[in-house]
Amino acid sequence: MRRTMVALAIVVAVVLGATIPASAQSWFQFRVNPSNGDWRGGGFGDLPYTFNTTMLGFTGFLQFPGQKYGLRLNVDSGGLSSFSPSGLYTGGRWRWYDVGVGMPIKFGPASTLFFLGWGNNWWQADYDGGFSRQTSSGLALGVDLQVPLKGPWYFAGSATLGPGHNYAYRNVERDPPRFSGKAQTTIYSAALGYNLPTNGGSVEVGWRSGGFTVSEAGSIDGMETRWSGWFVGFTLRR
Repeated sequence: MRRTMVALAIVVAVVLGATIPASAQSWFQFRVNPSNGDWRGGGFGDLPYTFNTTMLGFTGFLQFPGQKYGLRLNVDSGGLSSFSPSGLYTGGRWRWYDVGVGMPIKFGPASTLFFLGWGNNWWQADYDGGFSRQTSSGLALGVDLQVPLKGPWYFAGSATLGPGHNYAYRNVERDPPRFSGKAQTTIYSAALGYNLPTNGGSVEVGWRSGGFTVSEAGSIDGMETRWSGWFVGFTLRR
């Protein structure tokens, strides 16, 4: 999966750099986000658990020529390891993605991108002979923000909300969910960016956190799963 994401990031960066008209406000970012994870709350007696994950991510916006709107795509994905308490879970994976329509709007010197679409969480912790899997999907909306500072520096922020997602918890692939209900996803980041001398390139260093909270699912209401950590990102704009 990591090799696929890196290859896709390279391909998208080349495509954006070579084929997108200069009139389009398009950009692409690739991130590395080493993080700590938490799985806590709800009615499970063996919670909380902590774990490690390095989320690899990319966010891209392709503005259609001659249009005010465009396509926005975001993916964060990483393996799960180092569960604590140890002894049960041996690994796992977390993947979040959202895709939708975005519209850039300027407020003075600040640039914002408002987006609306669909998002999906797929989280799974593996143990010998089975797994604990949480999935949720539904509406995703939010905003990406960039505010210029002095010289080549700028502030970048992003916030995504996924309210009222359909949620399921499974331990067996084909059986009905052990629990089902709703979940709310929240993802946010803040970073300091530096515009490189090369045309359209920049580097960002900041903090990114994402996860979901369960509701309307009976005894596990309030259960939350989240990753948080520093990230480094490279952005290409045209």
